[in-house]
Amino acid sequence: MDDLKTEVNAYLFMEFGVDGDESRVSEVWPFELELLLEAPDLTVFGFQADEDSYFAVAEASLNFLPQAGMSVDDLLLQRSGARWIAARDPVDLSTVRLGDPGVPSTVERRRRIEALGAEMFPGQTVKILEGLFLRAEQRYLVLFGKPATGAAAIGGLPETPAIPVPFPLASAWRRLAWGVGYWLQQQN
Repeated sequence: MDDLKTEVNAYLFMEFGVDGDESRVSEVWPFELELLLEAPDLTVFGFQADEDSYFAVAEASLNFLPQAGMSVDDLLLQRSGARWIAARDPVDLSTVRLGDPGVPSTVERRRRIEALGAEMFPGQTVKILEGLFLRAEQRYLVLFGKPATGAAAIGGLPETPAIPVPFPLASAWRRLAWGVGYWLQQQN
């Protein structure tokens, strides 16, 4: 475990641009890593940097994410949802796939997503926080935000009404992935 902590700290030393001598990197410097989860294919540590809380995630690669109010269980829901989304060949609203007959134009995708928002939230103002076209399933998946309240909800999941999504401090893609993970958990 100390070797993994040292490897994670070496990664974080570089990512955070920590001042100091790289030869000082160890299992306890530059960050005190708290083991939160150890599984065969995943290890999660918690740490503090500049008064913010982060997850350090060690799986096939290393990564770090702001905790943004999430627990480890929430991180696992996010991970599950992200895998589900990735398996469906997602195309976001900023991606153009010229010559791909399986992907509607950017204009058409935005129009369809806006129509989904109007259908889900009649008479309310909603903002598209994250909009995806799932190419493999030929349907849309969207995280809508309500500017007046700051609330967010997911639309486009099969036979499911809007799913409220917490964690306003997390990025839109993490919130969308969490919501899909939550939905998957409810299916079991």
